[in-house]
Amino acid sequence: MSLLTVFDMDGVFTIEKSPWRALHRTFGIDNSDLVRKYVEGKITDVQFLDEDIIRWRKAGITKNDIRTACDNIPLTPGASECVNFFNQRGITAIISGGIDMLAHRIAKLGIAYVFANGIVFSGEIPQRGIVRVPLREKERVLLELMNTLGVEKEDVVVIGDTMYDNGMFSLAGTAIAFNAHDGIVDAADFVVDGQDMRELIVIGTQI
Repeated sequence: MSLLTVFDMDGVFTIEKSPWRALHRTFGIDNSDLVRKYVEGKITDVQFLDEDIIRWRKAGITKNDIRTACDNIPLTPGASECVNFFNQRGITAIISGGIDMLAHRIAKLGIAYVFANGIVFSGEIPQRGIVRVPLREKERVLLELMNTLGVEKEDVVVIGDTMYDNGMFSLAGTAIAFNAHDGIVDAADFVVDGQDMRELIVIGTQI
């Protein structure tokens, strides 16, 4: 059986549960008001990104600053071994509401497909956001990938850590909650409590 293994990124491939929040700490930018509005449904993904990026631009943050900050975010132990294992079982992908610079860095471990949100730059200056993965609609991106690859539900493995992965869990034959919270554990077939992706290999041998 050939599997499509789909990883969320933030909090799965990264020790930091929210690399986006880590970037804001690095740059000294407070966007807690935007986060609150987004959670309350008062602004869309596009509005959130665009308003956030305006603050980055005003603070003088450049493309190189963002790339450097992404490069400095620590990865979860066992990430490379985990990707190698699941690549031997089929195809791997990242579907994340996080930033694409970090996703493409992680993809160098051997991830075949990457879907993440980005930034439009004018030279080095950030201008606006690119929403490829709406946080509340990640399952739509997964369904499109499944249709493109001709993969059935029973051959899909999804690894996530928050309620925003519940939609993808519903499309998966096997759902794995990794170092999870927000009630997603109840929707999972397997649960990994710690932060070592090699634990996913143990589960993978049972699939």
